Amino acid sequence: MPLSTPIVQIIDRDPVTIDASKKVSDAARILSAGRFHHLPVVTDQRLVGMISPVDLFKLSVSVMDGDKSASLDFLDKHYQLDDVMQKDVISVSHRATVGDAARLLSAGGFHAVPVIDADEHLVGIVTTTDLIELMLKAPTHSDLPASVQQRMQVLEQVFSAAQSYLLSGMAITEHEELERRIEAARRAA
Repeated sequence: MPLSTPIVQIIDRDPVTIDASKKVSDAARILSAGRFHHLPVVTDQRLVGMISPVDLFKLSVSVMDGDKSASLDFLDKHYQLDDVMQKDVISVSHRATVGDAARLLSAGGFHAVPVIDADEHLVGIVTTTDLIELMLKAPTHSDLPASVQQRMQVLEQVFSAAQSYLLSGMAITEHEELERRIEAARRAA
């Protein structure tokens, strides 16, 4: 599939969202129950933020100051979803292309891009995993240079590791181990 392909052909058109009026504990429950790591925050279907398990983990660590007994009830009493979510979310238009999303995601710092319409209503979401899956489905040719073939193999290993991680239900603290494995695979390329 070429980079000029409209993004709407590969997005998740029905992402799980949370209303900005909900509690921090609601976001935590949704994220822990789902097989995803990016939760768009909406108000009247308009994208107003994004929250991830990392955002919740950072909040928990800063609140606990070493005491691991802090509960979601405590967080709900002292914080609102607005305090936790990322507000300056980078998004793409529903008229964007796969290449547009790939360029944004390759810049680093985040792994999901919400797709919005002209009224800033959430249309869907695209993740790095979506783009890697798309790339892996694309036909490969044996006449590709050896360096490109090697990079494709590394990407397949990274994708496999990421998929295993997402399906394993590992805790956030084990995220660093996944990052080390991915970096090792990159260095091997």
